[in-house]
Amino acid sequence: MHVQNQQLTYLTEQLAKQPHNLGLLDQLAALYLQLKQTEQASDIYLRYIAEHKTHAGAQFNCAYYARLAGRYEQAIDYYRRALALGIDGAEEVYANIGVIYNEGLLDNDHAQEAFKQALTINPSYVPALYNLANSYEQDGDKANAAHYFNRVIEQEPNFVMAYVRLADVYTADTADDALILKLLAFFKAAACPLEEQIDIAYALGKLFDECGSYDQAWHYYCEANNLNARTMPAWSRNDQLRLLNEIKQTFSAESFTAAASGNLQPVFICGMYRSGSTLLEQMLGAHDAITNGGELEYFPRLWQSVEREGLSAYCSKMSEEDFKTLGEDYTRFVETRFENGGIVTDKRPDNIWRLGLIKRAVPNAKFLVTQRQLLDNCLSVYFTRLNASMNYANSIQDILDFLELEQQLLAHWQSIFGDDLIVVDYDKLVRDPEATLRPVFEWLGLPWQSDCLTFHQRHNSVRTASVWQVRQPLYQRSSGRFKNYERFLSSR
Repeated sequence: MHVQNQQLTYLTEQLAKQPHNLGLLDQLAALYLQLKQTEQASDIYLRYIAEHKTHAGAQFNCAYYARLAGRYEQAIDYYRRALALGIDGAEEVYANIGVIYNEGLLDNDHAQEAFKQALTINPSYVPALYNLANSYEQDGDKANAAHYFNRVIEQEPNFVMAYVRLADVYTADTADDALILKLLAFFKAAACPLEEQIDIAYALGKLFDECGSYDQAWHYYCEANNLNARTMPAWSRNDQLRLLNEIKQTFSAESFTAAASGNLQPVFICGMYRSGSTLLEQMLGAHDAITNGGELEYFPRLWQSVEREGLSAYCSKMSEEDFKTLGEDYTRFVETRFENGGIVTDKRPDNIWRLGLIKRAVPNAKFLVTQRQLLDNCLSVYFTRLNASMNYANSIQDILDFLELEQQLLAHWQSIFGDDLIVVDYDKLVRDPEATLRPVFEWLGLPWQSDCLTFHQRHNSVRTASVWQVRQPLYQRSSGRFKNYERFLSSR
């Protein structure tokens, strides 16, 4: 870090002397990225293009850094400026715009429009084909998703991720299915990179599970998790326990004194990953007074700063006015994305670790926490590729330990938030949805609407591993799923 700070000082001084030196600018921006200071990287490019308005490449780079800083509308604006200046490779620019609409602004209509513009310029442009397929999958349009994944394969027959993603929209009936055989060939190839091996193994586990080949499914899920564990630090129960204790010490009932205010009524849906949060949000969102926000990044992004500083240190320096400002900023963040206002759901499972911070900033926040049968939840996590922030997911024992700590955390929040937090049981929800949901709507002050039972007919985008489950009517086959793998679990 000391060396990087020296480099930062040196490059900043040199750029001040040579403000038109694009090479120095790129070096400094790259260093800011290494230091995870994306806003500073974006800012120095903004200053540069203020003096170089006709430099198409600089407009493109400015858009790139603006996107990394979460300045999505600004990024789109500068990409469009690059297009207006006649930048080469316009299909790449349109594809980048599409990704911002898709991932940043959660606007698949405009995303698909941008991807199609890219394909108008270059019909075989694989990034546009692949991302268009991905957006159709999020929309629940299985036919178009499969069509465009197959278009990718036509262009690049060895594009492994296209086959992996095709497995998401495809159901295998037998263990000798053509897609299974193709993925097996990729997996066993000597030159197969580790990242691709991991994704293939998860896909094979999914396909073998669907056709009832549970021994094979278990084998490949174990392969997937063992390989995935090599890409990230091991999970530490002691570190997680320290965070739990710090949260308990930082947030007590006396911490929450601010009165609720504002028109926004956020409902945070959280809990363990794969415990039914996406299903619950979809069902609630079928009500005409509720807007689904999906996995909003506001508090997870803020949490990165909190982690760098330490939770106790961060909160001790924050005044009530600071938290109020934070809440106002969150409100603007939500209202710019969802103009309807009213009740907006913010569904992010790991926000359960941030509820104290959220409640300080947004006093009128309410919390729905999803739970599920322990072993079913454990297996569903184990069968899903999660990133390094969820590194407990690669081991059955680690998942169980994490679940135990999260239950302790939930008990703490329940003792503090009282009626502002309720728990929804996934297995009860799929068994008797109306009886489970009616109390939730009463808690929200809303009348019952039967449309919530036909949630699978909605035409919204879903961006989680549950994308296809919530496109079907309620089913109970995921309850008790662990019994298919009981013989493997009993040996652990």
